[in-house]
Amino acid sequence: MFERAAALCGLSALASLAFVSSAVAEEGRCTSHARFAVVAHGGEISEKVPDNGRLAAMRSALAEAQTRLSKGAAGLDVVETIVWEFENSGVFNAGRGAIANAGGFVETDASVMDGRGLRSGAGASMRHIRNPVHAARLVMDAGRHVLMVGDRGETYVKGLGAATVPDSYFVKNKGADEKNPEHGTVGAVVLDRCGHLAAATSTGGYDAKIPGRVGDSPIVGAGVYADDSVAAFSATGHGEYFIRLSVAKDVADRMRYAHQALVEAMRADIHDRLGAYKDADGALIGVDRDGNVVMDWNAVGLFRGYATDLEPPVVAEYEGPKESRPRR
Repeated sequence: MFERAAALCGLSALASLAFVSSAVAEEGRCTSHARFAVVAHGGEISEKVPDNGRLAAMRSALAEAQTRLSKGAAGLDVVETIVWEFENSGVFNAGRGAIANAGGFVETDASVMDGRGLRSGAGASMRHIRNPVHAARLVMDAGRHVLMVGDRGETYVKGLGAATVPDSYFVKNKGADEKNPEHGTVGAVVLDRCGHLAAATSTGGYDAKIPGRVGDSPIVGAGVYADDSVAAFSATGHGEYFIRLSVAKDVADRMRYAHQALVEAMRADIHDRLGAYKDADGALIGVDRDGNVVMDWNAVGLFRGYATDLEPPVVAEYEGPKESRPRR
């Protein structure tokens, strides 16, 4: 399993070994609870678009995540691996498939967050990092800072071991002047069998964005959030609004201080707060400390899926109402 993941990532033999060893070390660690849950998204959609392999990629990643979690893998490792695989696939607006900005080149953003102690790491406006989510994890594990940006931030994460690629690696490295209905983000949230929560988000950003623009994906409390005492979240959509409204943190605060259920708290932000603005389209996935799963959006659709200790992987694109999967 890990050998295949490393091959997909195109890592060097030494880097592959380090990644595999780290992941294997986490297997079997979390077995104190029977319950677990994993949720992933591949971006919200403003109009109907071809699947282009995204649902298959999500189903495969969720099946692998479910197996790993059942064996006791740590949630932080699982969210990183899911997003890593999405970045490598080339079919999502993240990593290899990231959409170019108005200048005709790719700039990526990503973040990870550990519900234990609110540890987090992020990178923004990265031009040559192969797996932005791994760079974010390296920043978090280094421990000194949370967010690294631009060419100097890229130099730092390279020094930590992040792999780099040339501009030609990206499959959509051509500038765009108009809005693309596939501008979404990817992300994953997990409750593992230790009872720990984790989240990760990665994106190529909004289409036709001005070079240097940073959205919500690398911003803790906007595009990502995880707290073991509440829930874990990953967002996608019009990042400027998610930043202004601190959407992920606001949902967590509604749960913590107003004692709202996950589904109620998410609905308030995605439909009421974002809904007050004409072009504030977006979506949020979440899992709470009890394993309840919610996926909510205010756009045409959301590439999304989940799996738990009770249910096999389920993926969807448009159909159905806004979804809540409470524990049975």
